[in-house]
Amino acid sequence: MAEKNIPSKRKSPDEPLLRVKDMKQYFKLSGEELKAVDNVSFDVKQGEVLGIVGESGCGKTTTGRTIIKLYEPTGGDVWFDGYHIGTGVSWAKKQIKEAAAAGNSQLASELKKQLAADKAEVKRDLKSGIMDKMQMIFQDPVASLDPRMTVREIIAEGLRIRGITDKEYIDKKVTEMLTLVGLVPEHAERYPHEFSGGQRQRIGIARAIVLEPSLIIADEPVSALDVSIQAQVINLLNDLRNTMGLTIIFIAHDLSVVKYFSNRILVMYFGKMVELADASELFKHPLHPYTKSLLSAIPLPDPHYEKQRKRITYVPAVDHDYSVDKPSWREVAPGHFVNCNDAEFTAYQEELTK
Repeated sequence: MAEKNIPSKRKSPDEPLLRVKDMKQYFKLSGEELKAVDNVSFDVKQGEVLGIVGESGCGKTTTGRTIIKLYEPTGGDVWFDGYHIGTGVSWAKKQIKEAAAAGNSQLASELKKQLAADKAEVKRDLKSGIMDKMQMIFQDPVASLDPRMTVREIIAEGLRIRGITDKEYIDKKVTEMLTLVGLVPEHAERYPHEFSGGQRQRIGIARAIVLEPSLIIADEPVSALDVSIQAQVINLLNDLRNTMGLTIIFIAHDLSVVKYFSNRILVMYFGKMVELADASELFKHPLHPYTKSLLSAIPLPDPHYEKQRKRITYVPAVDHDYSVDKPSWREVAPGHFVNCNDAEFTAYQEELTK
């Protein structure tokens, strides 16, 4: 049985596969608003790996889950392969209320029309089935696999949800995916508890790629694994990226792994973007104090270096003065973006010329 063909709506192959604009994800916590992700904007080109790094709680995972619609965005918009797949209804309604309260009925009317158009467009685009082309690999390979389902059922679930009922075709795809991720067809009849952590993550990867996606969101896929197994899984993802032409958003806190695997790296702090650059450029010329702090925490297998290594502590109140001159997202050098104010922008440019 042939799989559903979903044509791209991009005007040209040079356009980004994924576009995220002003995305917000706010949660209510004890009556207060928690800004888990605040005004995040970036593009992901087809075939590239974008690494997203930052300490625990900085919004990395929430960003990935919002893009793939496990969470509905509070604000902003997401386009995937030219399809409008997400728009922030809550934030738009808040803006409409504020405009009406301020007596600007014309603006409120325009915002209301724009929201209605965006909602209609998202609803129409999602009916195309485009979300099949975006899949996620979860951090915990134990929690993300149903213990009551066999490996065959786990991998085939996406095909069945899509509406494919041909048993012979499904068995063929399951066998193909198991072989592709380094397992054997005999594993199909076993249950998740019969496998090691690395093998479980391979099953999770097989489940993600069985629908032949264009984009994979890998949410810290190796953090729960032993170091030796981490290398195997990273190499597997690298091979799949080349053989299947995958585009990957790689979420992690291990900068060494991200440097090896990513084309570009986005650094996040407290739900905001602070720096974005090519992987080699970011490691060679880190500009934001938080990026420098993260890089200073990377250990190396060199006792002499480790003895002299100095950790850089990032304290926003000390490192920045935003009392008057507020920061904004700026391109300090071609392809190198930093969240900074005017004074910092000038200092960063001078730092790059040294």
